[in-house]
Amino acid sequence: MDNIAEKSNRKSLGRGLGSLLGAAAEPQRPAAQPVQPAHQTQQQKAAAGATTQPKSVNTQEAKPIVIEKVVEKIVEKIVEQKIDEDKRVWSIAVDKLVPGQYQPRKKFDKEHLAELAQSIKENGILQPIVVRKRQAGGFEIVAGERRWRAAQLAGLHEIPALIKTFTDQEALQLALIENIQREDLDPIEEAESYQRLMEEFNLSQQQVADKVGKERSSVANALRLLVLPFEIKNMIADEMISVGHAKVILSVDGKPEQMRLAKAVQAKSLSVRALEQMVKSGGHKDEKSDEKIKELDMPEKLAQQLAAQVQKSIGTKTTINYKKGKGELVIHFYSDEQLNSIYERLTE
Repeated sequence: MDNIAEKSNRKSLGRGLGSLLGAAAEPQRPAAQPVQPAHQTQQQKAAAGATTQPKSVNTQEAKPIVIEKVVEKIVEKIVEQKIDEDKRVWSIAVDKLVPGQYQPRKKFDKEHLAELAQSIKENGILQPIVVRKRQAGGFEIVAGERRWRAAQLAGLHEIPALIKTFTDQEALQLALIENIQREDLDPIEEAESYQRLMEEFNLSQQQVADKVGKERSSVANALRLLVLPFEIKNMIADEMISVGHAKVILSVDGKPEQMRLAKAVQAKSLSVRALEQMVKSGGHKDEKSDEKIKELDMPEKLAQQLAAQVQKSIGTKTTINYKKGKGELVIHFYSDEQLNSIYERLTE
């Protein structure tokens, strides 16, 4: 029984090797030789020799030849396999690359670029940039312009890159996502990128939010910043005032009033809460309004003083339009909650 089990195990091992190298890899085993009796006649020896001799022709020499052929086929198959171009990392000359036309970033911090250049000198570029081919020749950077700029500062002549095929929408989307994930965009650049996606590719706010992985309300709030005066948008981009300040400023109508608030934040280093209190208390009114009142006749003076008093009492912007004994008093509010607050104050 032990002999039978041993033969069975050897047979299983032989099949396992065959499954790896293929059926052709199993060499022909020599036929089992009969055991010669101790005493044989000459005729028996001759007969036995005649029977066994053809079974053992060069079997041991054939074994390495068969395996060698199998290995050659495997090597040929590996050589024939090609790496897809869009998965291969290419080395591209820096002067063959141009910035992406859909790059949302407009400013690159010189100090940060210098730090990145030093890191590239010491460690090389760890992550390839992403480019696409240009019809005019060369390549357009889709993601990684900052690394490309720093590589030039580091004195590199070539840079690793992945060559991809992108539509314009995909190029803008990838550039936007990369910058948002790295938090490299200022709030105005981010808002302008959302607007560009909507206008150039006819997308809704929800579609833009889905593409960049944001809530729709975040996209909507960012887009609101674009209605502010140019000067205030620059102040936001330059971090002179925050997005929180900008939201408060947006609650006030008119460029003059908005500019006055923005300058007050910058000059007095007001917090967002302090700015909110300033607006609610009517502190955003023109500081020269008292001087203007003096120049008016008495009825107009009374009308302006009334508007100022009402504004102070209810905590929101109030204007009065007076003309020859007639006019209107206008109370401004910017939410249902604020309207309820005004009602409660007037009915106390």
